[in-house]
Amino acid sequence: MSEDKDRVACLKRKRSILRTAVTNTVTKLEHELLETGHIDVDKIQEEYTKTEEYNDKVTLTKFRVNKRIRELNKNVSNFPANVSHDVEKINQVYQPNINIEENSVRIKLPKLCIPKFYGDVNQWLNFWNSFESAIHKNVHLNKVDKFNYLKSYLGGTALSTVDGFSISDSTYDAAINLLKERFAREDLLIQTHMSNILNIKPLKHSNDINAFRKFYDKVSMELRSLECLGLCIENISSVLCTTILKALPQDILIEFNQLQNEKPYTNVNDLLNFLSLSLRSRERAALISCDSSSRRFTTSYPLIIPHSKHSEILKIINQTKPNNFPPVS
Repeated sequence: MSEDKDRVACLKRKRSILRTAVTNTVTKLEHELLETGHIDVDKIQEEYTKTEEYNDKVTLTKFRVNKRIRELNKNVSNFPANVSHDVEKINQVYQPNINIEENSVRIKLPKLCIPKFYGDVNQWLNFWNSFESAIHKNVHLNKVDKFNYLKSYLGGTALSTVDGFSISDSTYDAAINLLKERFAREDLLIQTHMSNILNIKPLKHSNDINAFRKFYDKVSMELRSLECLGLCIENISSVLCTTILKALPQDILIEFNQLQNEKPYTNVNDLLNFLSLSLRSRERAALISCDSSSRRFTTSYPLIIPHSKHSEILKIINQTKPNNFPPVS
């Protein structure tokens, strides 16, 4: 018992000494900070830049040393025993640090913006492709970190699907599989894109360039999405073409039928190419029309003066003209 008391007393004395040392250090630091005054941010930035340059030089030097070591290792069998031993020692000293530096040197790319997924099947592929490349296949992240990122990019019904999972390595894989089972079903995605085409908003006027552009982009996006899902749109061209043609105004239908030249079969890719050509033609025509209108409004015309004002204007001109000029009448 007495030994325990002595040990406690000794620990208390050490604690008291450490407290005093910490207090003195904090006081000294506060005093130094007060004496420092204004901090020159530009100077700090300059020092930081120099440090980065020095770090780059060190990294490059280590990389060159590592390259030289590898070249020596290729011919190490031809070296004497003592030289081989020296090379191995150099490898032991430099190799770990160089490996770390090689892994840490990366190109600084713009920050990726991953769209948040709320459960809309139309947006699943867009979300998953971004998330998979940036986080799911990132070897520098463990599964717990990946799960935290996953939850931060989910919302609505998508978040409620995995909200009951505890965050761990095993549950991350289960959460991904559950999301794919619910939102990545190819049959459901195909049905959704087909429904979007069947219910597409009709184009009322072909001269409405903005509406025409939105219509074309929507149709093109839905068709390409179906192709990405493995559906051969050529096999259902008749259904797709009939639906798209019903949503077009009459003048575009006439143009298309004239180009078809009474063909018995309409190809959806031909229809898409026709819409693209028709849209680009109208955009160019609108641009030319706008340019000619601006030139027409900027044309100068002669000034027309009412007859009743002629005498007043002539009087002002004769008063202000030089003496050696004849009077104006």
